[in-house]
Amino acid sequence: MPIEFTLMQMELRKGAKDTVFLINKLKDYDLDEIAFYIPQILNIAYQSEFCVEFAFIFADLVRENFILGLKIYWMMRARLKNPQNSKSVEHMLCEVTKAIEKRPLPLFYKEIQCDALDFNSYCSEYFINQRKIFKRLVKISIELINKGDEKDNYLKAFIKNIDSWIKNTCYRYSFNKSEYVKKLYRGLILPTSDNDIIRQIIRIPDEEVFYYQTKARVPFKVVFETIFLSENDPDQIESPIITTLPDESSFSSFSSISETLPDRDTLRFENLENFTIQDFTDEYEIIPYQNPNVKSDYDPWGERWEETKSRIKSLSPFNLYQTWDAKAFIIKGNDDLRQELLAMQIIKKCKEIFKNEKLPLFLHPYDIIIVSHNTGIIECIPDAVSLHTLKKHTRCLTTFFISKWGKCLQKAQQNFVRSMAGYSLICYLLNLKDRHNGNILMDTKGHIIHIDFGFFLTNSPGKINLESTAFKLTNEMIEIMGGRNSEMFFEFKTLFYRGLMKLRDNSRELSLLLTMMYPGENLPCFYNKDKAVIEFRERLLLGKNELECTERVEYLIDNAADNWRTNKYDQFQYTSNKILY
Repeated sequence: MPIEFTLMQMELRKGAKDTVFLINKLKDYDLDEIAFYIPQILNIAYQSEFCVEFAFIFADLVRENFILGLKIYWMMRARLKNPQNSKSVEHMLCEVTKAIEKRPLPLFYKEIQCDALDFNSYCSEYFINQRKIFKRLVKISIELINKGDEKDNYLKAFIKNIDSWIKNTCYRYSFNKSEYVKKLYRGLILPTSDNDIIRQIIRIPDEEVFYYQTKARVPFKVVFETIFLSENDPDQIESPIITTLPDESSFSSFSSISETLPDRDTLRFENLENFTIQDFTDEYEIIPYQNPNVKSDYDPWGERWEETKSRIKSLSPFNLYQTWDAKAFIIKGNDDLRQELLAMQIIKKCKEIFKNEKLPLFLHPYDIIIVSHNTGIIECIPDAVSLHTLKKHTRCLTTFFISKWGKCLQKAQQNFVRSMAGYSLICYLLNLKDRHNGNILMDTKGHIIHIDFGFFLTNSPGKINLESTAFKLTNEMIEIMGGRNSEMFFEFKTLFYRGLMKLRDNSRELSLLLTMMYPGENLPCFYNKDKAVIEFRERLLLGKNELECTERVEYLIDNAADNWRTNKYDQFQYTSNKILY
């Protein structure tokens, strides 16, 4: 029986007695199957009268896998900010915490050979350290807002302190008689979506960190050097320098900062309503920045990620490890990423469907780690820059596309078409908004990749539905595909249709991701929760025949092509936030 069937029954019978049977049924499924649906299972548990039974299941899961345990713990902590069902959440959180801190077996006993029987004290301490450092890491994004011109210096100093703590901890435990303890405390655990491979963060180079300035937030990019937990230390590795973590009092201001900051959407869309009633014949001349020193073969992507990793590795004291790697992430403060996580689940499910059906549509899902109700970590997409960034150096994307790829133009166009079809479907299915050029990336192979899923289903920027089309399809995008009468554009339409039909065949799985998430989490995308699910299913064209589906797809594409409302929203973003189009 597929796990989706069990979850459907669980969602339908939240208060029924056989819910206990369904809860226990979860034990029959693989860890990866359960891990994917953890946000949904948690939301059902919060509202269930069987929170005790759910707590037992979650405790078993965290005992089995520490990475999944961290994610469950952080998601539950985030939920505590919602007073609804708080007693149930507190009970389950208590059980999960005890399961992590008082394990019957040592942490990662499968990855590290154990030479003693009882490591409970180390487990508890390790868990506390893991929570403390990640909490500090994400809260620095909030603190940066008030640092003025000192942001860069403050950020680098803070990252140096975190890195020093990792080194100091490693050195302190290097004198322990247990080889298990020595290896465990080499670094922090990076809780990515790959639950099978345990990666340790062993260094955070401060020279690679930099922040992004926005109207309301200061997220920053950080690079983690990692190694596999299972790898033994090379013989030549040197002991790290002893350093110390800053005093706790230096972070005392964090707790109150988030309460004083203005809402990001109030700042970003405060003039949108006035903008929409302006004369729509107004013209906004876009004059992109033109650097006279930039050559025609200018490369906007700069140093490739593999080159960056090689450079970092050459300077790293840990470069002798065979499993050495580097991972880049965006740290975000004062931003609830739980809605973004839901969008990414749907994208991952769509990608899985396309892969199973052997459809060549391109999607690039990325990891999102919830740390609290208003902080989190987002995986960076390598070798990709925004269309806004490209526009700084070229007036016409079509000209840039042709000059950039030259002899490889046809392959780059194919990549563009397949990614446009994939993300146009995502935009349509999710009713995704805020599609300005800062939220659309292009990678070095010509793929389009959408980011930032703050507005979808039933919420939109400023609660004004200016972007009324199914997806963004500008004249430039059509020109890159060769024009409306080209073979590439025909392939785009064909892939869109074929992809939609396969998503329709899997409508229950896709709808389940939504229905299990409301009403408990109160996500903004469920501003009108009943409408959200009804319209989501309607967009899958359930009940329509083949001819009706074909006609609907033709209409969606024709309506999206060079739509004046899409262009108007781009104009607003340019006048308001200087985002080029």
